Amino acid sequence: MKISQRFAFSLLMCAGVMFAAPFATAQDGMRPVGQLTYTPEVQTGVFQLRPEDRDIRAMRIEARGGAVDIQNVRLVYRNGESERIRVRERLRPGGMTAIIRKQNRGPLRAVEVNYIPQGQVTLVLRANAGGGGGGGEPPPVATWNELGCKSVGFLIDRDVVNVASPELYRALRLRSTGLDIEMLDMNVRFANGQRDTYRVNAIIRSGERSPPIDLRGERRRIVAVELIYRTRGLSTQKTRLCIDGLQVRRGVNGLEEE
Repeated sequence: MKISQRFAFSLLMCAGVMFAAPFATAQDGMRPVGQLTYTPEVQTGVFQLRPEDRDIRAMRIEARGGAVDIQNVRLVYRNGESERIRVRERLRPGGMTAIIRKQNRGPLRAVEVNYIPQGQVTLVLRANAGGGGGGGEPPPVATWNELGCKSVGFLIDRDVVNVASPELYRALRLRSTGLDIEMLDMNVRFANGQRDTYRVNAIIRSGERSPPIDLRGERRRIVAVELIYRTRGLSTQKTRLCIDGLQVRRGVNGLEEE
């Protein structure tokens, strides 16, 4: 390399160092001037019980639409006494706590729940029947039964699943095998001729189930379910969309057949 070239190269290197030095100094000299820390707060919700529900003996808390940390519950009895039960369970959407049993045999007036929501969530109190003295009816037996499946196509589509089961159902859920499915709407036709529309707007991942979709009315006999959906992605893989129904044993818990 000639002397003039070496001299020019040295000048360029020095200029680069001089230019970068203030930059590095400015960055290194930055200091924190503010700080925000977000901590989810414990919230309290109260389920006020109707007179006909105050003799419940055991209960569970269900999360709908979001995740939540259930910290504890306080059972408030009609005579003014209370009982606090530690829970410490994290629920995903559709999940329920373990069974919470009261120790006192008296009737309840309210159930107070301390929880930390992980976003928007709805809490549902589920309880069995029976008197506090233990002489009531046994809790209802609930099982999920497959009502039918459909092979689904691409883009927006709709299919009807005819239901031949004579049983009564309280809720429905959906399952996908193959591709993910974006479920839009579900129209349900009941044995008495009534039709109900349920806005779902949920992504059902392959191999997973949707959260339970409660039917309007305590228990219903279903004739057909119309599904409006679209698959996500393009594939030759066979995709099936299935419907499960939550059945409650007949004559249990004083429920009336329709």
